[in-house]
Amino acid sequence: MAGGGDDLVKKFEEFCTLAGSKDKTQMTPKASGKLVADCFEKGYKKFDVKAICDASVFPAIKEKGKPHMVVNKANVDKYITKTAHEIAKKKTKNTKLAENDPEVETIKADLINCVAAGGPHVKVVKTSATGGVDHLTDASQYTGSHKERFDASGKGKGLDGRVDKVDDSGYVGNYKGEGTFDKK
Repeated sequence: MAGGGDDLVKKFEEFCTLAGSKDKTQMTPKASGKLVADCFEKGYKKFDVKAICDASVFPAIKEKGKPHMVVNKANVDKYITKTAHEIAKKKTKNTKLAENDPEVETIKADLINCVAAGGPHVKVVKTSATGGVDHLTDASQYTGSHKERFDASGKGKGLDGRVDKVDDSGYVGNYKGEGTFDKK
């Protein structure tokens, strides 16, 4: 495989874990879509690579009856080769284009470079620069009943911080001395 190998497999695994797959060796359609969006669509946007990969490439590579593709050297090479072949067919408008055509090899090399140079793009959430927003996330400044919703580290207590629990364990609802009735 030209310019890829284990490094390319590792890049595919990064996309698998980012898309929520528990096993980093199994690519789901969601991970495939993320890979296409982050790596392939930049140079081949006009060919609708996402639709090509969703309809033709991913179903052809994954095992029959399984919702995922196993990520290994052979399958990664097949995935990129099939993607390059489908793009070349659209680019040349020749549906009978051979898989070993020079145009396919050129696109395949370009796709490998795109994956090797790129990686998953993760959006970073920044704190707002407008005034008065940063103190809203500081739980130490809360007063009244709101301060009971957070522990000392600022982490929320969940239901325990929002609900006043009532002890209804006595003989009647207002009886406060549970277990002291027979004691003198």
